[in-house]
Amino acid sequence: MKKGLHRLCMMGLLLLLLACEDEYHYPSVSQEFVTMLSDGEGRMNMLIPDKGDALPVLEDRTASVILPHSFRRVLCNYEQTAQGARIYSLESLLTPVPKPADDETYEDGIKTDPVEMESIWMGRNFLNMILHLKVGMETRHTFGMVEDLSELEDKRIVTLLLYHDAAGDTEFYNRKVNLSVPLLQYVNPLRQDKALIIKFKFYTYDEEGHVVLSEKYCEPGFDFTPESIEFVK
Repeated sequence: MKKGLHRLCMMGLLLLLLACEDEYHYPSVSQEFVTMLSDGEGRMNMLIPDKGDALPVLEDRTASVILPHSFRRVLCNYEQTAQGARIYSLESLLTPVPKPADDETYEDGIKTDPVEMESIWMGRNFLNMILHLKVGMETRHTFGMVEDLSELEDKRIVTLLLYHDAAGDTEFYNRKVNLSVPLLQYVNPLRQDKALIIKFKFYTYDEEGHVVLSEKYCEPGFDFTPESIEFVK
């Protein structure tokens, strides 16, 4: 009798827990590369996704602060509502500004240590990518973009090469790195046709483990048409 009553109690408790779970609303959270704009106090007040309309920030649970009336590229976890966005986490992205090969930044040479590409796509005024590195010690890897503008005026083509200095790091583990490369500097405001083609090259491993130059994203490249971003005062 006691065993039967105990089973009935356990079943009742299980049904109650299931009912509570059904009633709980789990927020629909997106994780994306986005542009965050700040207000006059440097607090996040506008979220601009790479696709879609700008969203006013209802709540920033990270309480992040940047320069007033500026923007920051981030990997963002957020919930979109009818009123705006609720931010749960922010992680700054690496945003290397492309520079020519003869820039003083590269006075020690163009470093092209290999990486593996997880994904690459065109965002709103940025070329986004997720890379995988081989790492070992606590060595700092340095990234940059080397630009070739020799075809910009005639063919509207910009070719970028990934600069990666692993500083002699040993290759034991995999690490993910998020990059978002700004492109608006290539837009000529006096030109009616502002569309460009962005080609991208990087060094990686072939099937046998040899380091090779990949030009996979050069033919045909990425179509880029600039989109405006307005700062909210």
